[in-house]
Amino acid sequence: MKLNYSTLAFSIAAVLLGSGRSFAQEGYAPMGSPYPAGAPAPYNPVGMPPAGMQPGYAPQAMMGAPGPMGPMAGPGPMMGAPDPYAYMAAANANGQTNPGMQYGGPVDGSMYEPAGDYVQYENVAGGACDDGCALPPRAYGSFDTLVVWRHGGNYPAILTTSDPADEGILGAATTRVLFGDGYESGDASLGGRITIGLWLDDYQNWSVGGRFLALEDDGANYNTGSNSFTTLAFPFFNTNTGLQDSVVVALPGTGTNAADNTTIALNNENNLYMGDVFVTKHIHTNHGNRWDFVTGYSYAKFEDSFAINAQFTNQDTGSTLSVGDVVAYRDSFAATNEFHGGQLGLIAEFQDGPFSWRAMGKISLGGMKQEATISGSTTINGVLSDNQGIYARSTNSGSFSRDQFAYIPEATVDMIYAYNCNLDFKLGANFVYFSDVSTAATLINPNIDPSVVNPTDPQFSFIEQDFWVVGLTFGMEYHY
Repeated sequence: MKLNYSTLAFSIAAVLLGSGRSFAQEGYAPMGSPYPAGAPAPYNPVGMPPAGMQPGYAPQAMMGAPGPMGPMAGPGPMMGAPDPYAYMAAANANGQTNPGMQYGGPVDGSMYEPAGDYVQYENVAGGACDDGCALPPRAYGSFDTLVVWRHGGNYPAILTTSDPADEGILGAATTRVLFGDGYESGDASLGGRITIGLWLDDYQNWSVGGRFLALEDDGANYNTGSNSFTTLAFPFFNTNTGLQDSVVVALPGTGTNAADNTTIALNNENNLYMGDVFVTKHIHTNHGNRWDFVTGYSYAKFEDSFAINAQFTNQDTGSTLSVGDVVAYRDSFAATNEFHGGQLGLIAEFQDGPFSWRAMGKISLGGMKQEATISGSTTINGVLSDNQGIYARSTNSGSFSRDQFAYIPEATVDMIYAYNCNLDFKLGANFVYFSDVSTAATLINPNIDPSVVNPTDPQFSFIEQDFWVVGLTFGMEYHY
């Protein structure tokens, strides 16, 4: 697949337009408090008005800035407790509250007083937490369990069956493909994600942190043999004759290519690791809703491998082999992709009592180093011959590498419940896309010159393929 520049342009434009719109709006602190700037503004975890508060005063949600999201999304501290509310004084440009500020907001009827950063306020004894919860938490962390599905490998036709006369050759009337000829993918798999972060001020304007994600091994595996199919073959295009051909490993009788006692194992495995170091900056608050900008360094590593193991007993009486010789083929294709780059994005949080919704969109831009290793062998009665497998032959075996520009957009939505002052539970969905990776499937070239002396094919080449992961997250966040 060629690099999708329209997808890249759209992703960058969405992030930059969102950032520009948010930076263009002046930030607002939560609803004004009756306390002057610098005076105590108590946090009340149970939703009760502080001493002296007029009845009917409705506190607004005190928003905490979330940390970066995505397949490795981290938590942002939220004010916890059954009702995570705080009373804060909104400061004007001179650091003072509006002299006309009343319990419901300024006397002019507006609900919010323009402010830059939150003004300082002090702890007040009491409440559900030991320190009264007057100040937001400074440290945060989370652990998430992920259930994910991955984009499968785009394989050529690898294994076929047919009536004996057609010998599994593609295009023959009875031939059908058992593995390949499209995308092959495994089942849902599990993963884990850890995030830690620290706010650099008491008002959750700046934070730094890191996160790491690992997914368990996944892949598409297929096992069969002559007990299931009397005819089995590995199809290829013969570049000498210009016709479809096959390597037959199971065929009844004693004629040409006859073989039995066949076992075949096709094994694909892939691993994904991701991590980053991030910085977040609060850019806008409005009616208990918060926007933050995120940037930092991103790392990702994707490994993919595919192996063919086939063994049979020769029954061809006219072959150069003796009847009863045991032949084993092995092919190995391995690809490694390592990404280093920078990221930028937006995080939005919308709070309603103990529940909140958090959404993230970001894109990472950088370089993807791709490495490929191909090897093949044939063993006859225990005697090994290297560089002569089925699709891995002397002309394409070896190690190869290249550097590519790549981009990785991410999107995440989480629903969060504040269980108490320090602990939140969350349920979410996330998606991550890689614009260009090398996979084991793309390393297999079915165009083969079967000549014994000086063969010219298959040739090696990198082929671009995109890759994505989509899944659900179940996790908890802790703030201190």
